[in-house]
Order: sequence, then structure tokens, then C-alpha cells
Amino acid sequence: MGTRVREKWERVAEWGGRLRHPESGARRSLLLILKSALAATVSWFISYELIDATSPAFAPFSAVLMVQVTVYQSVIQSLRYVGAVAAGVAVQTVLGLSAGPDLISFALVALAALVISRWRVLGHQGPQVATAAFFAFATYTSATSNSDQVRELGQIVLLVLIGSAVGVAVNVLIAPPLRYRSAEYGIRALAQEIHDLLDAMTPELGEGAPDADTTKGWRDRASRTGSLITQSREGLRTARESLRLNPRPWARRRRRHLTFQAYEQTMEALVRMISQVAAITRTLDQRHREDEDPDSDTDTSEDTEDSDGSDGSDGSDGSDGSDGSDGSGAPRESGGSGDFGDPEASRGPVAEDPRDPEYAPFLRGYSTFLSSVADFTEVLATLDEDHLREQADRLGEAAGHLEECRREIARTTDDHGLSLTDPTEPYGVLVVEATRLSEECRYTAEVLSHSADEPAAESR
Repeated sequence: MGTRVREKWERVAEWGGRLRHPESGARRSLLLILKSALAATVSWFISYELIDATSPAFAPFSAVLMVQVTVYQSVIQSLRYVGAVAAGVAVQTVLGLSAGPDLISFALVALAALVISRWRVLGHQGPQVATAAFFAFATYTSATSNSDQVRELGQIVLLVLIGSAVGVAVNVLIAPPLRYRSAEYGIRALAQEIHDLLDAMTPELGEGAPDADTTKGWRDRASRTGSLITQSREGLRTARESLRLNPRPWARRRRRHLTFQAYEQTMEALVRMISQVAAITRTLDQRHREDEDPDSDTDTSEDTEDSDGSDGSDGSDGSDGSDGSDGSGAPRESGGSGDFGDPEASRGPVAEDPRDPEYAPFLRGYSTFLSSVADFTEVLATLDEDHLREQADRLGEAAGHLEECRREIARTTDDHGLSLTDPTEPYGVLVVEATRLSEECRYTAEVLSHSADEPAAESR
């Protein structure tokens, strides 16, 4: 019993610690609850105590709906909600007063309301048209005269207006939500996912050819990133919206300094990198699938497909260094982490693939490249606008080292005559995806460096 009590108090203390962090989800949730409760209470007081409305619950219900995650959404959703309710009440007013409170009249009201609810302008508030129409019909049937019917229907619209106005006012005047860090969090999450996967892959590849269970695990993990990508993009959208119509002086300052365009470019680059890492894991796993079924055709089209739809053929010749030169035509000296032809360069026993003795040593050099990509994403996983200049410099250095590792892969691949065009061999796909990863990292470093130098111009 004592252990349970202690664990409960520890959880309470942990939750209290999260509340002290300004950007914590627990703090935001608590603030949203308190603001919603305040808006509902004020709306109830106005509708019940001051107006003495017949159905005062419409006001607090509307108020709670309007305390949204951003000020902009509160304003937009309140306009749509009021429009939807007004449309539902209008449908009931026209059809109810003309046809009477019978079943046929209700069917007509329901049909008209449901058709109007499909109007795209109303967005997520479209279903409120039918809801309002049904409540209005119930109110209409309980009224004793035409004047009472019109008064009750008009009161519904008035209560919704009161509740919506109170909800928006509370959201604007009391700690208006500012979610500009959501863009950073999305980038961090994507970068951390890439880093963690590569960090798990590189030790195994450094030992040679991994087994089928290992490569299948990597492939499955790389394929389960769709929800994370969606959440990250939603976080970026929320971050942008949180500055719109926000009255806080801090928000106005952030409008001059935040670089959402750079963050969006960085996020999309990370999405492409996830696709490229996924192609690498599919290629590594496909080799085991071919061993299990030697007669099956090798499918490399999926592995070389990235987010912009290119097929990778432009990089299949190992460009930017695959010809063994440094760009000037002069050959480089051999050696380095990718020189898998030198037995003295071996760091230990290598698990060879009997089908291709060059495959496992190639993967050792490839693991060095992927490790440099992991180092790059490790910096992005701690992205912070307040330290953007310093982090951009670190990213530039990491991108430079990463490119050197990629060139070493291309050089050693060429030196050992590994085919980059044979669809039954994995080398072409792996070299192409290494080139793409290197380009994305260099592009990301340049984007953030430019953003750190000219934040005001970027944010306009």
C-alpha cells in the first residue's frame, strides 16, 4: 500500500513539474480547461441571469466550442458556427411556419439542413446546421403561438452569438495561445526519428551483412512514419496560425523574427530524407527476400522513388565523385573508411554474404556514411530558434563531412567495379540514395543558415 501511495505522489509531482514548463502539453491542457470553464460560466450567467432565456444552455455550449487552440481558429470557427446555426434556424423558420409541426415538415427540415451542411464554406461546422434545425424544430413544436415560435427561434441565434462572443473574448484576452514552437517540435521529432533509426542501423552494418530479421525490422520501422509526418505538418500549421490575430506583444515580435518558410523547407527535406532512408531499408531487406526466392524479379522502382517522383536514374552513375575524381579530373588517393579492399582497414571480423563477398565490406563503408547522416540529424533534433546561428554552423560542418563520406562510397564502389546499373544488385540504389541524402542535408544546412542571417526578410 505504501508503495502505491508513493508512486501516486510521484506521478502527481511529475505532472506538477510539467506544469511549470511554459510549452508543456499538461500546462496547455490545464489552461484550456480553465478558460473553457470561465467562458461557459460567463455565458451561462448572461443567458440565465440577465436574459432569463428559455434554453440558456445554448450559450455556454457555444462558448466552450469557441475556445480553440489558436486565436485565429477561434474567430474563424465562431463565424462558421454562427452561420451554421443561423442557417439551421432559418430552414426551420421557413419550412416550419409554412408546413406546420408534423412529420412531413420535420423530414423536409432534415433534408434541407443536411444538404446545406455539405456547404464547404462552413467547414467542420457544417453538421451544426442540422443540429440547430432539430433543436429549433423541438422548440417550435413546444411554442403555443406564432409569436412565441418566432421569439424562441430568434433567441437560439442570440444565445449562440453570446456564447461565441464570450468564447472568443476569453481566448483573446486571457493568455491568448501562442504555439510558435510547434514548428520546431515537428522538425525535432522527424530528425529524432531518422537519427534513432540510423543509430540502430550503423552498428549492424558495421559488422557486415545483417540478417533478414534485422533488415525487416528496419524496413517496418521506416514505413511507420506517416502519422509522425502528419503531426509535424499540423504542428507547423498551428505555429503559423498562432501568430495571426494574436494581440500579445510577444507574438508581434515573433512575426518579425520567425522563419516559418525556412522551417517548412526543412521539414519537407526531412520528409524526403525519411523516404530515402526507407528506400535504403527496403533495398537491404529485398536482398534477403531474393535469397528466399531466387526466381523473383527484383523490384527497385519502389526503392528509388522519392517524394518528388524521380526515379533515381540521374544518379545511378555515381555522380559527384563516383568516377574516382575530385571534380577536377585528378584521381584521389585510396584509403579511408570506405576502402574495403584493404584488409588492414578492417576493424574486426566481417559477416560476409556468400552470394557476393564484396557486399558486407561495402556495407561497412556505407555504415560510416549513415553514421554521419545520424550526426547531422542529431543537431536538427535539438533545433532552437534562439541558437539557430550556432546550430546552422554545426549543420554546415556536418553536411561537409557527410559529403566526404558519400564521395568515399562512390570512389570505392567504382574502384571495385561494383555495378550501379544491374537491377539485381543493391549498389545502384544505395549509392543513389546516399547522394540524395547528402544533397538534402546540404540543402537543409543552407536554408537554416540563410534563415539565421536574414530572419526578418524570411518571415515577411
